[in-house]
Amino acid sequence: MSVTYGATKIEMGDFNPATGETSNYVEVPVYRDTFSMTEPDPAITEHFQQGRSSPRVRTVSPAAIEIVFQLMDTDPTNLLAALGGTITTVTDVDTWNAPKSRSDRTKALKITVEDGSIIEVPAFLHYVKPNFQITEENINLIDVNGTIQDTGLPAVPDWTWTEPAA
Repeated sequence: MSVTYGATKIEMGDFNPATGETSNYVEVPVYRDTFSMTEPDPAITEHFQQGRSSPRVRTVSPAAIEIVFQLMDTDPTNLLAALGGTITTVTDVDTWNAPKSRSDRTKALKITVEDGSIIEVPAFLHYVKPNFQITEENINLIDVNGTIQDTGLPAVPDWTWTEPAA
């Protein structure tokens, strides 16, 4: 099942794996205000008894829920939040410096949907990659693709969806 939503705001923050606390959220500019949240079909394994056409045992393993969106603002602060690295400032001009190595990262994710509901993911394991198409339209996108991770804490849900305030 795949659903694409309109997001009025997407924020990324820090996740503390010891306490489950999320903090330091920063709003990130999302291309076309959309994101998709998809749970692929589960893996199904059926075990048959010799000579039987119906399975004796069937196991179903759900797949990880994926969240995908694109960032569209490539100012140094947004590049730092999305890709890591550092920012240097010389004569009031900020320059983003790419990290020496990149890998997947775990961040907290908070998405405010058009209807006012809020999706929160304390541990969003994601990979970010530049998708720059330097043309007259000047569309510089950063692809974000990740999965909802187990928080590792029984009292902290892996994700929540809170209805809008009345």
